[in-house]
Amino acid sequence: MARDETDVTNVQVIDLVAGYETKPVADVGSFGIQADRVTVVTGPNGSGKTTLLKTLAGLLLPVKGRIVPKPSAGLGGAVFVHSTPYLFAGTVRYNLRLTSRGDERARDALRTLGVEQLWNQDVRRLSTGQRQRVAIARALAADPRLLLIDEPEGGLDVEGVSAWRRVVEQALAAGHSSIVIATHQLSPLEGLRLHVVRLGGDQSPENATHA
Repeated sequence: MARDETDVTNVQVIDLVAGYETKPVADVGSFGIQADRVTVVTGPNGSGKTTLLKTLAGLLLPVKGRIVPKPSAGLGGAVFVHSTPYLFAGTVRYNLRLTSRGDERARDALRTLGVEQLWNQDVRRLSTGQRQRVAIARALAADPRLLLIDEPEGGLDVEGVSAWRRVVEQALAAGHSSIVIATHQLSPLEGLRLHVVRLGGDQSPENATHA
């Protein structure tokens, strides 16, 4: 199935206030999301990082402002990975097949995260770090235009963090997906082209670009 070409990788966030129905959580402001850089959302707990990612994914409606164009959700569109990833009962293979365009793409996604050997493993037997890697692999297998991941370093060991960085590097090189990451830690992404959106405090969000 071909991608929906109206669902582009470059997204403009305009005067956005993210929250729940009429209750604002984060006055985000305006910024752009592009496939040639990683958009990193950072800030203290409770500043609205997760709420912003869910709004970008289409899981929440903006309290105010616009997201242009609005990405479609799911296969080939916007895919959100929660900080505590949810996997369906069954095998890793079953979970990847729910979103993948084919077994080869699913295996490639697992291979990129260094967990291809878990293909036939029951998800109930996975460690926290393995579950996180499988959840990210499942998102990659969905061929997303917009990949949104909430605190991907959670539960990952040193090898897992290195695997995650490879995912980001490959995605940047391919240029097919825009990546937005909510995180407290910028060090795993050091040296990559980043656009940092800072939330929280009494000040407006601070947007900064790092080469």
